[in-house]
Amino acid sequence: MIEWIIGAALLAGGLFGNNKTKPQSPRPAPGPREDFPAKVAQWRTNWEPAVDRSRWIPKSMASRIIARFPPPKRSDISLSWMGGDRVEQELLTEFAAHNVAYLAKQKERLKPFFDTVEKNPLTDDQMDGCICMDDAVQIVAAAGSGKTSTMVARVGYALHEDLVQPEQILVLAFNRAVAEELQARIKARLAGFDGVDAVTVKTFNAFGLSVIGKATGRKPSLAEWAEPGRDGAMIVEIIDDLRSGDDKFRHDWDLFRTVFGRNIGSWNEPVQANAYRDGRRGILTANGEIVKSEEERMIADWLFYHGVLYQYERPYEHDTATEHHRQYRPDFFYPEISLYHEHFALDDKGQAPPHFGGDYVSGVHWKRELHAEKGTRLFETTSHGIRGAAGFAGLADELKRSGITLQYDPDRPAKGQRPITTEQLAATIRIFQQHVKSNGLSHEQLRDAAAKDAQDHADRSARFLTLFERIANEWERRLREADCIDFDDMLLMAIEHIESGRFASPYLMVLADEFQDTSRAKVRMLKALLKNAGEEAHLCVVGDDWQGINRFAGADIAVMTEFDKVFDHSTRLMLNTTFRCPAQLCEASSTFVQANPRQIKKAVETTNLYAKKALHAFAAETPALAQERLEQDLQSMYDFARDGRLSPDVDGRISVMMLGRYNNDEPRGWRRWQRRFGEFLSIEYRTVHSSKGLEADYVMLLNVVEGMMGFPSQITDDPVLQIAMPEPDPYPLAEERRLFYVALTRARRQVRIYTQTDSPSRFLSELAKSGAIEVETEGGVLTPCPKCGEGTMRRYDGQYGPFEACSTHPRCDFKRNVSGEGSAAPPPSNRVRITHPISAGDACPTCGDGLMVVRSGGAYQPFLACSAYPSCKTTAALVPLPTE
Repeated sequence: MIEWIIGAALLAGGLFGNNKTKPQSPRPAPGPREDFPAKVAQWRTNWEPAVDRSRWIPKSMASRIIARFPPPKRSDISLSWMGGDRVEQELLTEFAAHNVAYLAKQKERLKPFFDTVEKNPLTDDQMDGCICMDDAVQIVAAAGSGKTSTMVARVGYALHEDLVQPEQILVLAFNRAVAEELQARIKARLAGFDGVDAVTVKTFNAFGLSVIGKATGRKPSLAEWAEPGRDGAMIVEIIDDLRSGDDKFRHDWDLFRTVFGRNIGSWNEPVQANAYRDGRRGILTANGEIVKSEEERMIADWLFYHGVLYQYERPYEHDTATEHHRQYRPDFFYPEISLYHEHFALDDKGQAPPHFGGDYVSGVHWKRELHAEKGTRLFETTSHGIRGAAGFAGLADELKRSGITLQYDPDRPAKGQRPITTEQLAATIRIFQQHVKSNGLSHEQLRDAAAKDAQDHADRSARFLTLFERIANEWERRLREADCIDFDDMLLMAIEHIESGRFASPYLMVLADEFQDTSRAKVRMLKALLKNAGEEAHLCVVGDDWQGINRFAGADIAVMTEFDKVFDHSTRLMLNTTFRCPAQLCEASSTFVQANPRQIKKAVETTNLYAKKALHAFAAETPALAQERLEQDLQSMYDFARDGRLSPDVDGRISVMMLGRYNNDEPRGWRRWQRRFGEFLSIEYRTVHSSKGLEADYVMLLNVVEGMMGFPSQITDDPVLQIAMPEPDPYPLAEERRLFYVALTRARRQVRIYTQTDSPSRFLSELAKSGAIEVETEGGVLTPCPKCGEGTMRRYDGQYGPFEACSTHPRCDFKRNVSGEGSAAPPPSNRVRITHPISAGDACPTCGDGLMVVRSGGAYQPFLACSAYPSCKTTAALVPLPTE
């Protein structure tokens, strides 16, 4: 039911029969006699003709009445009658009561229409979505709740009740396929209405093109080279031309590509290693070393491409090794000038990142004091320094003062990690450009936005924006020269024509589909259409914030969750009944996605009576075994369908949709299954993104594992894109969570999830911990970690007996004894010092479950220690990487 109507009807007690005694305010002092009730009656008589009580009364009517017919004043009270806000609230209450009665009356009177306008009778919620004609209506539609039917029926209702003419209706869709489906459904279901072909159904882009043509009398030409798939090549061509004709641009571009091109992450986030050698994990440099952080990698690459001879972690020239601490190894040493260089992970306050263990700052002081004591030259850089606006200026000055000549050579062959290619960086430039144009951002606004991220990426962002401005200006020059526009121009030009009035909108009813995928520019267009058409115009948007998965394409989820702040006089309706998913899937998926408190709360119910278990998960030891299990499941389904134990879909076969987070999750050779099982099973593979809006009897969700390319994906967008993109949802992995919800809600019968025993997805572990699912293995089930809920418990055989530990270790340190089979870890007092060679990243030889990780030595040298500390107190000296 409609929230604001019910609330307002309850507030209407004083007007509509609530005689409960209320506290009385003191009467004002007697004043001159006047007939104030008569003034109020006359005031109502004046505005009453403006209100059509045979129809729905929109919310804006109250404010319009007050603006056109100011409430009467009393001479004995300084304020107008009850004050403008109070009057507006009283009118809203009165009109809400009317709408409550009107809603019930329309549902009863038009029952034959609502029962037949679509293939199935409309639900109560869907009828609300048709009848409510407030100024801006937001319909929040659960997956499979019949949003398309509601949109078609709303158009039909408006025509049936003669609220608008067909040519006054505009339906805007997210993409061409949806627009074609809506247009076909409207023509088919509403064929009985005269002129229904005049209803306009277009994508936002197609509509924008038509607006420009009508406003200017000339349809603009779209640059062919700006079309998707060809636009990247033009960016590369522009870059090549600028490099050829401008020495400064060539230097700036090459320096960014070779040194700054890769994302260095945030200062306060743990390092994601990309290389491993001899037990050491870290980041590979252009010179071939494995360093500890992206910041060190960036320094090493800067040195490498500037021709500076350096040694990474060369032993200090004075002996510092003790029984408990290894020899000190400064980060960098420049042998030509005998200069040591330490890079400290310190912010502007001299503090280390929160995730650093031990007393890192004490180690910094120890190193400074050691160099001072021994009389060796030390140069320092910090995270704050190289990430900030100064960047590498200090390092360059120090090297030059010491006699080093910097000779930048972007073509120097890399021994290790190669720089990103021009094509890769051009792709980022193009994505950034589309966000900038779509959101109407100026170069000044971009600079201001970049300045807000000064702690993490100030220097890198400033360099990127300098390059972008040159490339974007050249892109625009070429468009002007060709007398063409691109798709982003088309939308913005259309908006300007609508806002200026050069395009006179005939549309009194505007509907927009997939509103959770709407960009700021499209919201601006909708607002312009409402204002252009006047106060009789109505907007209705349909979407589901739970399925907001296109932020990378410019979608702003806030337009759904904060709809009332974006559009005045708005109303939110809910479609809470799904016709697709079984009850178990509804409950599990709804609970899962609503773990994010920013999602709009819904209580989803279902008409699907499927009573069997709807959610299964299987963990295999290897990807090959997981695919083998998938094939076995398909074989079983085929056998059951052949034997009549599984009922087919409408086309005589059972539909099976295999879903993956990425294209490369596609099972190898799966098309042979189409041939082998095709008589009874209709099998297809899609990414989860491309499955949105689709459904199948069975969904097989593949490769649901933890990891960079897992589900959730842990690949982060280049932070420079955030400058031009909508604000991200601060909830961890919010969009990945919504994407997982989309995957779960494609099934009409059952979802089967496939994972690996050593790396189950944290999402799967969360479902298991909540009791929504059991993750089967060959020998039983995986048990969720009772501490973090993200990992599962794995069995290990340690020196002190078998035990279980969380699969996310060392991120989660939970462990427990295996009942009756010994202790899980050595006694807390037992300290073990390893004397034989061991490297960072090796398994702890004492407890068997921890990894040997680098710890700060405080006043001493860094050392290796077991990550299971304090339950295991094994330590060892650091072993240097072999030099090449």
